[in-house]
Amino acid sequence: MFRIPLGMAVIFACFLGCASLSAHGLETLYPVMTLEGFAAPECVVVDQTTGMAYVANMNTDKEAYWQDTGAGFISRLNPDGSLDALKWVDSTPEFVLHQPKGMAILNGRLYVADNTRVVVISLSEARGEAVIEIEGAQRLNDMASGGGAVYVSDVAANRIHRLDLSGAGNHDPVAELEGVNGITLRDGTMYAVSWTLHEVYEVALDGSAPPEPFGVAEHFTNLDGIEALEDGTFIISDFMGHKVAAIDADRKTVRTLYELSTPADIGLDRARGVLYVPQLESGKVAVFSFSEGDNRQPITHAWQREFNTLSRQILDRPSWDNERLAREAHR
Repeated sequence: MFRIPLGMAVIFACFLGCASLSAHGLETLYPVMTLEGFAAPECVVVDQTTGMAYVANMNTDKEAYWQDTGAGFISRLNPDGSLDALKWVDSTPEFVLHQPKGMAILNGRLYVADNTRVVVISLSEARGEAVIEIEGAQRLNDMASGGGAVYVSDVAANRIHRLDLSGAGNHDPVAELEGVNGITLRDGTMYAVSWTLHEVYEVALDGSAPPEPFGVAEHFTNLDGIEALEDGTFIISDFMGHKVAAIDADRKTVRTLYELSTPADIGLDRARGVLYVPQLESGKVAVFSFSEGDNRQPITHAWQREFNTLSRQILDRPSWDNERLAREAHR
């Protein structure tokens, strides 16, 4: 786990606090820090009220991504991006977590897609409250909330459900979409990405029309996560394309924001202008800031570069020079 010295943490917090979403679109992402030590992190969701972020850890290898292992757990991050608790909620015999993936937050509860069911966790008490069963569910993947409702996608059943939160089990199918993976809401409209069709769609929540494609499939490989910004920009994670990309409000212009390995279901802190990108196969969560028109390099990135340079100098030294090593350590 990469840790920031106390003095840098103060500056880092200020940097995040000053970042904001621009009204003119997103041109690039500024890397702030990378957290390590997670176990197949599939999703990050941010509580927009508190700024705390939650990471779903499947804690298994590829062959068991959809098996009921009982080994999953949820991590929690502080608003400044630092780790609060690696196993904030762990799987127990009383409340089992198998392969937690997409998540959504509504009314103080964290909803987690877990294979063929959705588990409900109290944010204030960090404990499981309920399990929502969905008849016919195969591979529940991402979740979204808005307008008092919670939605979940099923990438194998090619379906999006609106959950019945009363416990009666009368879940409402919203749309049919092949390989539907990431979903998000903005201004009462749903947007979704397809893993198999490599496309982005607008989804009518009332089922009045089939999902409408943007027509950008040629730019992507296997899409995982999606977030929609206030200015109409969409941020997309391309898992097998190893990149995070932006689609402009015209729904045609596509540009790569950052290249990194296996980016899964992304999470957005709107107030701070911060994007969390879980890197599933490397066990990392990369943290980025939006800072349009500002070429400042985050201090944590500069510090890491300095550290890496120093490490190479030490490893390349043919023989130990204790005096020089002491000076470098002091610096």
